[in-house]
Amino acid sequence: MSILRFAGLTREIGTFVILDEIEGAVALGDRIGLVGPNGAGKTTMLRLAAGLDEPDLGTVVRKRGMSIGLLAQESHFDAVFMAAPDLRTAVRTGAAHLDVMAGELAGYERDGRVAEAGYSDLQHRYEVLGGYTLDQRVDATLSGLGFSRDEWVKPPTGLSGGEQTRAALARLVIADPDLLLLDEPTNHLDLDALEWLEEHLRRRAGSLVVASHDRAFLDATVTRIWELRDRRLTVFRGDYSAYHRQREERDARATKDADTQVDQIARERELIQRYRSHRKFSKMHEHEARLERLQAERREAPRAGRRLTLPQTALAGGGAARSGEIVVRIEDL
Repeated sequence: MSILRFAGLTREIGTFVILDEIEGAVALGDRIGLVGPNGAGKTTMLRLAAGLDEPDLGTVVRKRGMSIGLLAQESHFDAVFMAAPDLRTAVRTGAAHLDVMAGELAGYERDGRVAEAGYSDLQHRYEVLGGYTLDQRVDATLSGLGFSRDEWVKPPTGLSGGEQTRAALARLVIADPDLLLLDEPTNHLDLDALEWLEEHLRRRAGSLVVASHDRAFLDATVTRIWELRDRRLTVFRGDYSAYHRQREERDARATKDADTQVDQIARERELIQRYRSHRKFSKMHEHEARLERLQAERREAPRAGRRLTLPQTALAGGGAARSGEIVVRIEDL
C-alpha cells in the first residue's frame, strides 16, 4: 500500500523544466535511494514529497495522518529546538508526541483511572512507540552520531554548521517519522557515525527516501533506486551496485540501437541518391518516406559524462578508505 504517490509531477523554474511528469510511489517499509547528477532535481523532489514546495503540474498524494521528516543539506531549526538549554534536550524535542502521551498517562494515574480501557490502550501505544526507552535512545543516538558527552550540554546556538546537520539528523532519528527523507545525510559524518546510521536505517520499520552520492552507503541501506535523468524518473530494483549494472546494460543497448539507426539513415540516404540518379522516382519516394520515419523516431545515444577518478587510498591491511565526506568530484568538465 502506498503512503506517498507522485502523479504527473512537474516542476519548473522560469522556463527551465526540472521535473517533467514524474510518476512514482513509496510503500510502507520501502528503502529508496534517489540518484542523479547535480541539478537533476533530487532536492526539489524531496521538498515536494515533504510538502515544503508545490508542483507546477500534477499532484503529491500522501496517506492521511502519516508523519514525514526531512533532513535538508542546510538545516534550519525551529524556535523550540533553538530555545532548548542544551543539545540533548533539543534532540529530545523530536519525541514531543511521546511527552504529550506521558502527560496523558500521568493524568490517568493522578485521577485514579488506571483501570479504564483508555489508560491501557494509551499505555500500550506509548510502549510500542518507545516511550519507556526514550532517554536511552536519545543517548545512544547522540553517541552514535559522534557527539561526545561534553557536547551534549552545549546550547544549540553554539553548534557549528556540521554539528547542526548532525543534530537535525539525531532529532529525526528520535522522531522516527513514517516517511524519512534524507538529502545527502553522510556529508558531516565520520566513519563510525556513518556505520551507525547505516545500521539504524536498516533496522527501522518506516519508509526511507535518501539522496546520496555515497555508493557504499546506498548499497548498505536501500533496496530500490530512483534515478532522476533528463527530467524523468526511472525505477530500478536492488541496491546501488545492482542499479549501476542495470544502467550500464540499458545504456549499452541504447547506444547499439542508436548506432544501428545511424547506419539505417545513411543507407536510406544512399538509396535515395541512387534512385534519383537513375530517375526511379517511385522507389526514391518510398525511401524518402522511410527516412522521414527513421528521423522522426531518432534515438540518441546516452551522453557519457566525463569524470575525474582519483586513486583510492589503501588502509593498513588493505581495502579502500571510506569517509562520509566527499573530497573531490568533477563531472562533465
